[in-house]
Amino acid sequence: MSGVHVRVLVAGEHYALAVDQVLEVAELGDIAAVPGSPPHVLGVHNLHGQVVPVIALAARLGLAEGEPQRIVVAEQGEVKAGLAVDAVIDVGELPEPSEQVESPYLLGAVLLDGTLVGVLDIETVLAPISSSSEAPG
Repeated sequence: MSGVHVRVLVAGEHYALAVDQVLEVAELGDIAAVPGSPPHVLGVHNLHGQVVPVIALAARLGLAEGEPQRIVVAEQGEVKAGLAVDAVIDVGELPEPSEQVESPYLLGAVLLDGTLVGVLDIETVLAPISSSSEAPG
C-alpha cells in the first residue's frame, strides 16, 4: 500500500489517494445537479467531453462541508468519478499506514510531518456510483 499518493485537503483534514487510481485533477467548474441523486453526489461534470459524476468527498466521509475548489478524477475498475476536494496539497511517497481507523472509507492512516493523513479506500468511496449506474433509470 505504500507508494506515491495524491494528498488532498477536505474540510480541514488531510487524505490521500493512490496515484494509480487518479486520472487527473481539474478545476471544480460547472456541475449540473442530478435530481434524485444522493446528498453526497453534487451532480455531473463535463470533463473533456465525458460526463462524470462528482461526489462531495466531505459529505461522503461525514465531515462538515468544506469549500471545494478542485475535482480529483478517480477510477476503480470500470467506475470513474470526480471527488470534490478543497485543495490538492501534493503528490509524493507515503509510508505504510500505521494507524488503525474505524471508517469504512479509509484503509488506514499515516502520520506525515506531524499531520495525520487518512488513506482513502477508493473502491468503497466510489461504491454508490457503481451501484447507482447499474440501477434502472
